[in-house]
Amino acid sequence: MSNPTHPASKTVLTAAADHFLTRLREWWHRRGELRNVDRTELQRIAGEFGMTARDLEVLAAQGPHAADLLHERMQALGIARADIERLAQGLMRDLERTCACCNDKGACKQDLAKRPDDPAWNDYCPNTISLESIKKTKGRFA
Repeated sequence: MSNPTHPASKTVLTAAADHFLTRLREWWHRRGELRNVDRTELQRIAGEFGMTARDLEVLAAQGPHAADLLHERMQALGIARADIERLAQGLMRDLERTCACCNDKGACKQDLAKRPDDPAWNDYCPNTISLESIKKTKGRFA
């Protein structure tokens, strides 16, 4: 049984707390960057992506790796970025945005790590229909 006052326990707890605080600071920084942009300019930029300014702020707050699980899922399904771009302009951006804002990242990460071929991801992934459709049509337009 470990003693919480033991120096090694404090080191692990301190490291975990430092990691958490660093991630929190990074998140706040990303959120704050867009707040310094003129509102009209922010709306214009967001409009270019087919989003509202608020949607862009939420997306930016997710960080640069927010859609990494999409790319892992695509790899597990044998889908390349080029396959998606061949089918529909802007679809990849929409898939990444949807993934970035998804609330089921924990389940997705666990499924990809332990059982990437298990279709359980179909039950929670908001990109299921698109990814399955792409997989079925892949190669038809080669």
